[in-house]
Amino acid sequence: MITLIHTTLGKVLSLIFPDRCAGCDKNGDIFCKECVNKTRKNPRSKASVLFLDRLYHWGIYENEILSRALRRFKYYGASGLSDIFSDLLVKLIEPDMRFFAGKVIVLAIPASIARKKSRGYNQAELLAEKFSKKTSLEYFADVLIKSKNTTSQTSLAGRERLFNQKDSFAVLNPEKIKNKKIILVDDILTTGATLSEAARVLKEAGALEVTGLVVAK
Repeated sequence: MITLIHTTLGKVLSLIFPDRCAGCDKNGDIFCKECVNKTRKNPRSKASVLFLDRLYHWGIYENEILSRALRRFKYYGASGLSDIFSDLLVKLIEPDMRFFAGKVIVLAIPASIARKKSRGYNQAELLAEKFSKKTSLEYFADVLIKSKNTTSQTSLAGRERLFNQKDSFAVLNPEKIKNKKIILVDDILTTGATLSEAARVLKEAGALEVTGLVVAK
């Protein structure tokens, strides 16, 4: 209910104040260049999440400007930020595109039907779709699905997050990912429990390798 209220309020505010920066709240752009330039830090790290072969993140969630923009994107209906965030993901991964030569597909961390309905969209799907179009990499929405409703990760501690995500994903149409490299997109990585469980399921279904790609860690 709280998320639904936030999303509805966000949509109302977006109509009243359509061009206020998500970072500094100044009139102009939805996320101004000055704020975007203050968000990038530690753009690439070695894979430290179980079952991931690589992990890329644009910035860190402790960055106040970036976290404010991501909250507006995730909870307050600012879906237009997906265009800017997907641009950042493209810039982030472009220097290492050689790692992804061959059979590569893009997937998003799925949301439950109830959560997607309450927010009006799945922010990870929006990011993955736009990232796919901008890189000309194929995106599938019918492969990785949410198979079990889970408690919101934001309310759980580290170990609880791991148990919460256990067996929460499933793979449909496994032939689409067999022996292929996967770029798995999400907005935020905290403990890595969600990406880890999704990567495990994908590899068990035949994926060759899985790379995590997120806006913030």
